[in-house]
Formats: sequence, structure tokens, C-alpha cells
Amino acid sequence: MKRLTVFLFAICFGCHTAKITNEKYRVSDSVTELGSIGIANTGLNFENSFATRAFPKLENPVRLDVKTLPFNKDINDIYLSKVNTRQEEPKIKYVDSLPNKPVYVSLSILDVHSYVKELNSEYNKETVTLLKNTAHASVINGLAILLPEESLNKLKEADAYYLINNLDNKYSVALYKNGNRLDIIDLKQGTTLAYNLGKFCWTENDRHQWYIGDIVNDNTNCLGNTSEKIKKKEDVNLFKM
Repeated sequence: MKRLTVFLFAICFGCHTAKITNEKYRVSDSVTELGSIGIANTGLNFENSFATRAFPKLENPVRLDVKTLPFNKDINDIYLSKVNTRQEEPKIKYVDSLPNKPVYVSLSILDVHSYVKELNSEYNKETVTLLKNTAHASVINGLAILLPEESLNKLKEADAYYLINNLDNKYSVALYKNGNRLDIIDLKQGTTLAYNLGKFCWTENDRHQWYIGDIVNDNTNCLGNTSEKIKKKEDVNLFKM
């Protein structure tokens, strides 16, 4: 009976996760945007959800890692499930035996230091306060997404990619080649297949003020002198002084 339970768990959990670029991505119908902050949950039936709480202001662009990847059976299953949910006809045809397979794109925050620096800036003070007051907040650290052919072609022409805050609460991807901006892509035009979560690691400055020191994958331990939780200052016992 125990083996059957473990087997069923593996089947159900496997339906809601995917391995992409050696990282665990979650599959969900929640609307997610790269760089947004919110609360992630996994229900009793292993379904994932993400409730967005904040879009940090990015006054400086944040470098992204972008990869174009071929479809496989797992990705195709995820795509078909999303199409079926929307009661649409699939626009992408995947045949495992054919050499030329459709592609999707993975985008993730490459320059974590720059993104953390943006968060700790004065113009994101309210967002950091929200994080301090909210337990288990996460950031959308990566996306697996299907893009229209026009956007995909633009993506292939570039050699550098940056997450930018073009308008209030609106993120886009700026495309560069040889240091010159080529174009901007709106990711909302695509179909998100899955997302990767990052968790915040905190550290103290010399004045014992807590700030974001790092962001790591949600299943990874915080590094160095950073910690997952803000440690409360211990009350001083005057009788022991």
C-alpha cells in the first residue's frame, strides 16, 4: 500500500512540475510575470498557484539568461493541457520522431546582484517592507514560455537580453546586439508553460538593519552569512547586565 501511495504521489506531482535547464519549474494556470513577487502555494491535490503581490520598480535593466529549447514529450503534454483548459485548438504540432521540433524559450534572471540592488533601492522601500511583513514570499526567477514566431525571430537576432520596467507595473525584455538595442518584446504575448521560484535571503548591515542579501532557488539553502528568515533581536535582560 505504501509503495502505491508513493507511486501515485510521483504521478500527481510529476504532472505539475517540469525539469528545464536542470531546474525544477512549476506548472500552473496562475498568471505569472518574470521578476514579480508573490506567494506560491501547492494544494493537497499538488496543484500549484502563485498570487502576485508586487512588481518592483526597475530603474536599471537586469541581465537575463535566455535559451531556445526544443519541445519534448513533457513540454508538449504541458502545452496540450493548457490548450485543453482554454478549449482551444493546438497551434503547435509535435511529433517525437521528426528531427525538426517546435521550440520554446526559457528566461531567467542572470544578474541576481543587479536585481537585488534594485530591490534594496529607496524606490522599492515599500516592496521590501512588504517582504519583511510577509512570510514565504517568492520571486518569479524564471519562465518557460511559447512566443509568437515574430518575437522568436527577434530573440534569435540578439546576443544580450535585459528585463526592463518600461511602464508602471509593466515588464518587458529589451534585446541587444553588439551593445545596441534592437527591439523590445512583450512577454504577455506569449503562453507561459511553467515558472521557477526564487526565495529571498536576508542579511544585516553594521546598524543591524536587515536587507535582501541574495536570491536563490526555492529548494536551495541560503549561502554565506545570509539567512532565510529575519532574526528578531533578542530582548536584553537588564538583570544579567
